[in-house]
Amino acid sequence: MRSFEPTVVIVCALLLASCTTDAGSAGTLTPEQKKSLHLAGVTAETARNVTMDKEALERIVQRVKSDIMAESPEVFAPGAPSPLTMKLVFTQYDNGAAAQRQERRSVGVVRIDADVLFVDAGGGTVGRTHVATHFGSGGDVGLTTNILNVEADFEMAVARLLR
Repeated sequence: MRSFEPTVVIVCALLLASCTTDAGSAGTLTPEQKKSLHLAGVTAETARNVTMDKEALERIVQRVKSDIMAESPEVFAPGAPSPLTMKLVFTQYDNGAAAQRQERRSVGVVRIDADVLFVDAGGGTVGRTHVATHFGSGGDVGLTTNILNVEADFEMAVARLLR
């Protein structure tokens, strides 16, 4: 029975290391800016060389709006002075179907990276943050996920930026 314990420890460590979300802190909004923040909307686009379906962009924008409304409904208050636009610029979107899967069974990385910009009416950037979410699995561990699960983690991380 003792030989089973190391296997459990290894599997638990892999589970914890497989899924991560990182919200960068450089250029984020100050607590004072967050308190008075009003958004006119949320937009999304891809950086050069990033392939992403239009449906995925629209789905993520809608779910980010929903998450923000659930967390901080006052952020989208109509008629607020000086509203900003949250602009998501996707710098990486890998749904796990990359070439790594040919090398070994069940190997793949699902990754979403984006710069989150807060843009004023004149087009100036007021705040900037990088959000990255990924899930990696490999070998015979049997960890699985799909792009929708990783998108959900990404969307929640973006909504948490406003707290």
